[in-house]
Amino acid sequence: MSNKVVNLPSGAKLEVQMAPFSVGVKLHKVIASELKSVDAAGLDFSDGVPLDTIKSAVFQLLASDAVEAAVFDCFKYSLYDDLKIDRSTFEPEEARGDYLVAAWEVVSFNVGPFFKSLGSVLLSLNGPITGLRK
Repeated sequence: MSNKVVNLPSGAKLEVQMAPFSVGVKLHKVIASELKSVDAAGLDFSDGVPLDTIKSAVFQLLASDAVEAAVFDCFKYSLYDDLKIDRSTFEPEEARGDYLVAAWEVVSFNVGPFFKSLGSVLLSLNGPITGLRK
């Protein structure tokens, strides 16, 4: 997979690079672990996006120290204005506005490939899915 270049709100350039498999797996496991606590009972997209569930999921991820640590493990393989990313990268006030956008780009780039074929796997299941909470 090629790198992805993103122009950030401050004007800085983010070059997202794929982290090693083990780092990407850790990130998606941490995200999954955090999202287990979000109540998705009765989740129904037929009437649109359920805003309360989305809000709960986003805030759960934003508040997680484990997710933050896993994101910074992935940041190590990307560049911010051609410099390696660490916690000091977002210390300047003008860079703080870039943090969430950069984190989103790095997360989606590194976790996305794990889920590319998940839809087709789920569609191939025969019969009803049991064990869902109501």
